[in-house]
Amino acid sequence: MVSTPRTLTTGAAALLTAAAMSGCTSETDLTRADQSQIPTEELVGDAMTLTNEVQEVLAHGIITIGAEDTVIIADQLPEGLGLGDDVEVTGTVAQRDVFTIDDLEALQQVTDEETAQYLVDRGEELILTDATVTRTD
Repeated sequence: MVSTPRTLTTGAAALLTAAAMSGCTSETDLTRADQSQIPTEELVGDAMTLTNEVQEVLAHGIITIGAEDTVIIADQLPEGLGLGDDVEVTGTVAQRDVFTIDDLEALQQVTDEETAQYLVDRGEELILTDATVTRTD
């Protein structure tokens, strides 16, 4: 019996179905994909749409969504976007460090010290860049 590799499309479709059933503040599809059997290099560069709840609104068009604080770098955020707002985000998957120790002071101005340190300590991860963010609630 010949086994065919799991494609990104099939994996993403399964993840989208799971996300629709689990509701807001759960992990995002990107977090689930990163924890799945789909190799990271298959995700990087692809477009992805995520729907979840805003956890943090940071400076310069950066937000986190979902229980795992998936980082979104947006071209522009909707006016008045805040904690707990439901959003749909479409962007390009990238893998990189989002924040470094050099960002710590700026992060502390827009969030608490513990969250700022957490964001700096996360290191390289999958994120969405060049994202379009739309409020869904």
